[in-house]
Amino acid sequence: MPIPLPKLDDRTYEDLTAEARALIPRLHPGWTNHNASDPGIALVELLAWLTEMLLYQVDDVPPASTKAFLALLNGPDWPLPADADLHDATMQTLRDVRERYRSVTPGDFEYLTLQSWPRTPDAQALGPAGRVARAQCVPRRNLETTDPKAFIQPAPAHISVVVVPVPAGGETHPLLPAALHDPLSRFLDLSRTLTTRLHVVGPTYVEVKVAAKLASSEDAVPGAAPAQAHAALRAFFDPFIGGPDGTGWPFGRHVFVSEVYAVLQQAPLVDYVEEVRVIGRGQVATGDDGAAGIELDEHELVMLVEPDLVSYHPFDGRVPPQDETTR
Repeated sequence: MPIPLPKLDDRTYEDLTAEARALIPRLHPGWTNHNASDPGIALVELLAWLTEMLLYQVDDVPPASTKAFLALLNGPDWPLPADADLHDATMQTLRDVRERYRSVTPGDFEYLTLQSWPRTPDAQALGPAGRVARAQCVPRRNLETTDPKAFIQPAPAHISVVVVPVPAGGETHPLLPAALHDPLSRFLDLSRTLTTRLHVVGPTYVEVKVAAKLASSEDAVPGAAPAQAHAALRAFFDPFIGGPDGTGWPFGRHVFVSEVYAVLQQAPLVDYVEEVRVIGRGQVATGDDGAAGIELDEHELVMLVEPDLVSYHPFDGRVPPQDETTR
């Protein structure tokens, strides 16, 4: 499908003659004969006809001009590929022009990491070890520093790119290996601006534990409800398939008690949920005392540790167990 070109001027012969006739009373009030037999009107129509032809030529870009424009964009030594027509060459040139090759905004760093890096010889030489699953750019932060105070302070001119590699060998929360860190850092360093201080780091996982009491369905097998609830929590906090939209737990998204309630409540064998607690960073959030969840920094992800899920059948009249824990 050819690229639709904008019309630079869509006026027709009728539009031009009507515009000229409308100007006559203001420019020359004594000219009252506007019939086609009048020599002045004949001259107006002739000029309108010539103008319409010029406007048509303005909108009609010849192939020679298109080739000249492509050579201007691709360089003077650019030849038209022998196996491509002019339209294909134009489309390829437009794609090349729009391709990012400089990192200025956080989105540029993320795009180059996820889209351009896999096509480089260094990434292809690494094979599966060179694949990147997710990237998050954190501006004005130096996440490589070992100074705890400097780590949390704003760092002007610093950019940190958090890279999550594709998991291998059953990994669920992979770290950034040195084999990927070094060549990826060199690749991104070539695209940064001169005054930018670049840091490439792996993800930071915050351990979060969930404790709750689960009222099992009447037909639930003992121990089945906690197992299904645990699987649901593990999927919800997964860095690759978790989160509200199923594309991975978002960087820096807080863990809210209300969302944990919702995940547990939707487990197939769970009738209702009680006393949910979310534990992390030395804090216990219940949602009842104003502590609605565990806060994460913008470069952090969640790592769910083994939860404490106590299951009981509310239909047999037993009191919910207090100390027994079923995993």
